Amino acid sequence: MDQPLFNFKSYRLQDWLSVYRLLAVPLLLYTLLSRQQTPFLLLLAVSLATDVLDGLLARWLRQQSGRGARLDSYGDLLTVPFMLASLFIFKPEFLEKQAVLLSILVGLYFVELAFSMFRYGKPSSFHTYLDKVSFLLLGAFYFCLFLFGFMEGLFYLAMAVAILGELEELILVGLLPDRRSNVKGLYWLLQGE
Repeated sequence: MDQPLFNFKSYRLQDWLSVYRLLAVPLLLYTLLSRQQTPFLLLLAVSLATDVLDGLLARWLRQQSGRGARLDSYGDLLTVPFMLASLFIFKPEFLEKQAVLLSILVGLYFVELAFSMFRYGKPSSFHTYLDKVSFLLLGAFYFCLFLFGFMEGLFYLAMAVAILGELEELILVGLLPDRRSNVKGLYWLLQGE
């Protein structure tokens, strides 16, 4: 049986790392709306680092759980939109130039989210390998954009992997009748793993 989401007494370190991301949302919102780019980027960097660390820690300690996957997914749902919103505020010229490709990715994300909500009654939390790689590439591109400027090759690589990741998640929602966490990916599902 899965652990209750808000039973704080049974939280492990990786759960608290995900909770940090949830608690950071008001600060992210404040720094974004007040156009404080450096504090915003620092808070976002810590949030994204804890996102990576919670999963690594759970796997390393062999303490992966449905609750941990849900906390991580909720953290993603609340943190990732700030990355896009920050582009509207801090990098509007980039958005104008890349609107089509970014719209495709965001559209696929919302289609997958809606399909998952329809099918399972809640967001998916597959955490596929492709999704993890796309997260790392998009995060690397995002911070490079702010620190060094537009890096075309990294952008197109990150977008290609992210779009493939969203398509894979759409297919997984279609194939899996029940919501599952920590699915390696479509290849492994089809192999019976």
